[in-house]
Amino acid sequence: MANGFYEAMKRSGFSYETTASVKKYKCPYCGFEFSLVYARAFACQGCSEAVRGCPKVRCCKCDAEFFIEKMGHVHGKEQQRRLSDHICDIVSEYHRDMGRVPNR
Repeated sequence: MANGFYEAMKRSGFSYETTASVKKYKCPYCGFEFSLVYARAFACQGCSEAVRGCPKVRCCKCDAEFFIEKMGHVHGKEQQRRLSDHICDIVSEYHRDMGRVPNR
């Protein structure tokens, strides 16, 4: 699957964290392609760590869990932390918009 949306955001000057959160990744176990935001919204739904800076991501198809750092373009713990924090902010903002208070 092409990363057209990701490429358009990158060309428009969006931050690394924002573009990386919507880029498509392949699960190293089953090959399913998904974005980090999609994974947090569906596979990590209900997990209290999803709004606490969790450095992992869960595949929406095979339920395998692995570190964000293992996703190719994320190089090192610092980028992993920045991306994880960014995704957690998105999830937290969604909860606030829906009138829910996430457990932090």
